[in-house]
Amino acid sequence: MKKKLRAEALARRNAISSEERREKSRKAAAYLLQSEAFRKAKKVFTFVSMGTEIETREIMEQAWKEGKIVAVPKTEKERVMYFISITSFDDLQEGRFHVMEPKGTVADAVIPAEGDLFLVPGALFDRRKHRIGYGGGYYDTYFEKYQGYRKIGIGFSEQLTETDIPTEKTDIPLDDIVTENGWEA
Repeated sequence: MKKKLRAEALARRNAISSEERREKSRKAAAYLLQSEAFRKAKKVFTFVSMGTEIETREIMEQAWKEGKIVAVPKTEKERVMYFISITSFDDLQEGRFHVMEPKGTVADAVIPAEGDLFLVPGALFDRRKHRIGYGGGYYDTYFEKYQGYRKIGIGFSEQLTETDIPTEKTDIPLDDIVTENGWEA
């Protein structure tokens, strides 16, 4: 069931034109950047956008301008993921799954704490704040290990469903979801 829902959600996301994707990304970023959660955060954990994902570049650039730590994921086998601080896009290189990843190692890992902002990608989000990711289980494994910070799903309105996503014990819900339409309840 999740596989089918993921495929349908990705097809909807892929159908958004690049121009519309840029505009929707800009609007979602504006909602996030104007939030108290962003203003108060000392560290912003985010993903480096790929393909048709919502663009996170503007969020990262604003965080740097405000002197915040920006940390992005690096993955390894067996659902191992950790986040490394970067100070520019030059700190990235192509990694696993052809995703841009930081150049550091696990020794450079930054751990989220209360008050930090954690942006989460996904294929599909529901109103209960559950998500369907890309099937690797990396984020849920990470959320199980590290807790106590605000997890915000970020995507396009086309990635929201009114239907409850089927969940398993290992699926950890988000705290919020933001799209180009604002904070979703």
